[in-house]
Amino acid sequence: MGIFLKRQVRRIATCVLVVACLSCFAVANEQTILFVDDADILYRAGSERKIQPAQKRAQPVIADAKPWELAIGYCSVHRRPDTGEYQAWYQAYAGGRAKDPTRRVVLCYATSRDGIVWEKPDLDLFDFNDQKKTNIVLVGNGGRSVNYGAAVVHDESEKNPQRRYKLAYWDFVDVEGKQVPGLCVAFSPDGIHWEKFEAPPRLQGAYGEPGQPPLVSESASSPKQRPAISDVIDLMIDPNNGRYVIYSKTWIDGPQGDRFWKRAVVRTESSDFINWSEPIVVMVPTDDDFGQLHGAPVFDHHGVYFSLVQRLDFGGYDRGGTGNMPSELATSRDGIQWQRPFQEKMFLPVSGDGKSFDAGCLWTNGTPVILQDEIRFYYGSYPSWNSDFDSSTTGIGVASIPRDRFAALQPRDEYAQVTLKPQLLTRDAKMRMNAAAESGQIQVELLSEGGYRIPGFTKADAIPIKGDQLDHQVQWREKKISDLPVGKYQIRLHLENAKLFAITVTRPST
Repeated sequence: MGIFLKRQVRRIATCVLVVACLSCFAVANEQTILFVDDADILYRAGSERKIQPAQKRAQPVIADAKPWELAIGYCSVHRRPDTGEYQAWYQAYAGGRAKDPTRRVVLCYATSRDGIVWEKPDLDLFDFNDQKKTNIVLVGNGGRSVNYGAAVVHDESEKNPQRRYKLAYWDFVDVEGKQVPGLCVAFSPDGIHWEKFEAPPRLQGAYGEPGQPPLVSESASSPKQRPAISDVIDLMIDPNNGRYVIYSKTWIDGPQGDRFWKRAVVRTESSDFINWSEPIVVMVPTDDDFGQLHGAPVFDHHGVYFSLVQRLDFGGYDRGGTGNMPSELATSRDGIQWQRPFQEKMFLPVSGDGKSFDAGCLWTNGTPVILQDEIRFYYGSYPSWNSDFDSSTTGIGVASIPRDRFAALQPRDEYAQVTLKPQLLTRDAKMRMNAAAESGQIQVELLSEGGYRIPGFTKADAIPIKGDQLDHQVQWREKKISDLPVGKYQIRLHLENAKLFAITVTRPST
């Protein structure tokens, strides 16, 4: 290569590098702070936090219309980012209606263009009694008991196209002539055609009757560790580390040490979806909590782990209580240590009247659909724990909240202020606020990292935020953030008869 040509190649390479670097500067970094906890708050005065219950549609969006849909429970929903098409997987219980024991509980499939009107395709995969074409995409092993679960995730990072969709569920597997219960997994290229991973359960589960735990010398045929997983399997992909995580129902021992007293929640994780860590206990009912924690599906949103806890109204050994199961919202910053600040008011309530399809039991999941202006939560349901399924309606329902409005900070009386921990503000950084101030206002003040007011950015300088919007623009009368030196600042929010849900800071990358 001649000297001139070499120089030209270097110049081109340099130009490409410069363009690449400039494009990096053009990319904005966004941070949304949700006010569901105090993780980003330095302190606050005069405020209180209130849960914002999701609003449910009155009728199911997927109803019980097939012979194998005696009761509809667990479900997962995925909205394809390329087409906007919705895919749903749901568990349908047929029980004694099924002639084939592998059809007593099945995994069904449905699609939708808008997430409200759904279609059940006639697939030629699994029959049911005398009906050849069904929307059944997976059946059980037909062992000692039935399979449970519909925990499906779409794995965008999966390099093997045959394993793009992943399913975790509970079933019994024949191991050397014995029926062993536990975690099973399956893979699919499209969410329709599934291949079971044929092996012993990936984790052995707990199943049995109350009684003292086995002695160490008797534990060889039991799970390696107690409490073990049980027949509620909820799956997520943790976006913070890319690992697969399951939150499963477990059982804790009662006051006299007997097993299977109350339901609680354990957590296990995997890097390959095949080999899973020994479960650890992450959520239990307290001594002051009459009910049980039947399951706790988890999802991550803006750096907060949320759980739609299935709070079952039964006492120990399922004695007493109504059997109703609403959903309580719990939060965590690491997925392991959980807070339950909203126990007094349910995020997804039930009426308990036994009249509507979701009056009693809600089967939540970890796959909400996050749209531009709202978040949708799909759930399976039936009227009560002991419903007469032959005469009761059942199905998949949907509830929603305006985007990011899980909980609000608001004044206890008329005024409150919330001061955030120091936040980095770069040149041309912008702030927008998710707030409702129809009968009041919010003023945003900037303080130095040390907590002193900055001229031009005080409460008096702020343009009041009024009305109800998901994206209020934060502004001052004469100054802009670009007038400030790059650095960390405290953001102080002055509330007057207003509700504050979230604040987003957009920073051009440097």
